[in-house]
Amino acid sequence: MSFLAALCMAAFVLSAARELIGERDRGKSGWLRNRLGHQARLNRAARSQVWLSQAGAAVTPSQFLAVSAGLGAVTFAVLVSIVRAPVVAALPAVLATASPYAYWASQRRKQAAARSAAWPDALRYLVGVIGAGVATLHDALVELSRSGPASLRAPMSRYVRLAARLGARQAIETVRGELADPISDPVLLAFEGAMEEGTETALRVLSDLGSQITSDIGLTERIRTLQTQSRMATWGCFAVPYLLLMFLCATNEEYRHFFSSALGLAVVICGALMSLTGLALSRRLIRPVATCARVFVSEGASWPA
Repeated sequence: MSFLAALCMAAFVLSAARELIGERDRGKSGWLRNRLGHQARLNRAARSQVWLSQAGAAVTPSQFLAVSAGLGAVTFAVLVSIVRAPVVAALPAVLATASPYAYWASQRRKQAAARSAAWPDALRYLVGVIGAGVATLHDALVELSRSGPASLRAPMSRYVRLAARLGARQAIETVRGELADPISDPVLLAFEGAMEEGTETALRVLSDLGSQITSDIGLTERIRTLQTQSRMATWGCFAVPYLLLMFLCATNEEYRHFFSSALGLAVVICGALMSLTGLALSRRLIRPVATCARVFVSEGASWPA
């Protein structure tokens, strides 16, 4: 009997120990999941903040989302008071919500294009001063931050501030990650290599790179010019039918009554889905062909476009 009692007690202790270990492990795994989730949110917020900085928007991601949501709500309220058909006002409200993103994405592309157009002149300046022995590469970049092209002064000023604390190579690497565009990548990589390889190699690489970037920019501009008419036609085909629908609902009671019904809702939803699908496909077909791509970057270093 005492042996059976000992076995029962041992089984009880073993079961209790397993339960305690399981609770501790679940607590650890729960803490780990929460920690990883928090880190993922921080990474997304950091990527969003970098994207806004690249676009020139001096706001936080939370402020950006709040303004976008407020703009969509105001647009919906105004259109409902005009057309008196909530389903008709819904799609323009969604587009109004997305308009800040579209605007700043356009600004981001313009700033990247301005930097790309400025790099050939900057590289010619660097080749000139380094080849003449007037300044080192670091000194030339410092001068570029003060008197260079306007689109390059901000990133070069960032390099100067970081170089004083982190060193020249790490500063260039940080600026490269923040700019995250395929034209600035090889230029800044060439700067890193030039700091190690010496003046002769640096002059050859920077000179060849300037000629290559000039050719890439010219090809991109020709492609964009040829696609202007297609882009205008795409947006016209998307916007005109919906503008006509809003006009009819605002001026005709029968249209307003129909599009307030369940059948009208189905018609608007189907039409909106077809229009958005056509817009997405058309924009993909007329998207400019990239003349170069980012290289030597990790997946996490790629920012949203």
